[in-house]
Amino acid sequence: MANGDGNAAQVRIAVIDDERMLLSVFSSLMRQFHYHADFFSNPIKALESIVGNPGRYSLVISDIRMPEMDGITFARKIRMVLPKMPILFMTGEATDEMRAQALELGNVEFLEKPFPLEATLRDVIPRFLGLQKP
Repeated sequence: MANGDGNAAQVRIAVIDDERMLLSVFSSLMRQFHYHADFFSNPIKALESIVGNPGRYSLVISDIRMPEMDGITFARKIRMVLPKMPILFMTGEATDEMRAQALELGNVEFLEKPFPLEATLRDVIPRFLGLQKP
């Protein structure tokens, strides 16, 4: 788990999005920035992995709109087991209501699609997790 004095190599991230192309791009960039990550196109499988291995991940990055389960429901289920898990929501079209529901969960941030992946990996993730920059 990230503790503030670590670096990207000690962080494992779960990335969930039904857009496989985005997952593919994320995967290549994660390696460049020395993050370890697991990628899921199905939130139900991601949820099984995250709650089934509660110490495995330091961060969850999830789309907020997915066919099988919306990101808010997904995050609420994670919070039942991991109440402090940091969650970055990716969204291109979140309503004000969705944003409010997400923010109520605490320890969440939003990435507006399209967002600059490199800047996110270089700046946003380390800041959100309290890490030194990779």
